[in-house]
Amino acid sequence: MEKEINIEAEQFFINFFYEGFNFTETQISEYKNSLQLMAEAFSVFSCSELKLQDFSLNLNITICDNETIKDLNRNHRNKDKVTDVLSFPLQESIRSGNFDKFSPEIELGDLYICESICTEQATEFMLSFQEEFIHLSTHGFLHLSGYDHEISVEEEMMMEKFEEKIIKNISKIKNQ
Repeated sequence: MEKEINIEAEQFFINFFYEGFNFTETQISEYKNSLQLMAEAFSVFSCSELKLQDFSLNLNITICDNETIKDLNRNHRNKDKVTDVLSFPLQESIRSGNFDKFSPEIELGDLYICESICTEQATEFMLSFQEEFIHLSTHGFLHLSGYDHEISVEEEMMMEKFEEKIIKNISKIKNQ
């Protein structure tokens, strides 16, 4: 049975889905805290960099297992392997202003984050699981906003700069 956590900050909504995981109350609380921090920081970025202060934004994040992410990667990217995060945008390019403007709400799209890869990378980079989860979510959020590090070195540098900016803002919000 799929479970869901819904978070709202300013005009930014995150819907977090998980199925097949038996998270403890502590883990659920940690996810809620991370999602709240991300919603606040993503809202600031959306207003300051994307100039979307007149819109509500909606983002879906699903934590999944190796099999699910591998199937998605194979079916949508023709890559038959497990990966850390996949982004499925619902808009052409938020950053260039090419998005559906039918209502004051913009559906950004869906992120899938592989729980086991997130765990491995957290250990590798000497981070907590939630820190790596925030990093992967931020990376995916930027993809959904229209950034793509795979198209040029300049784009990669811009995306890295924005990842750093958002993660520093998350740290600042957390320490207030």
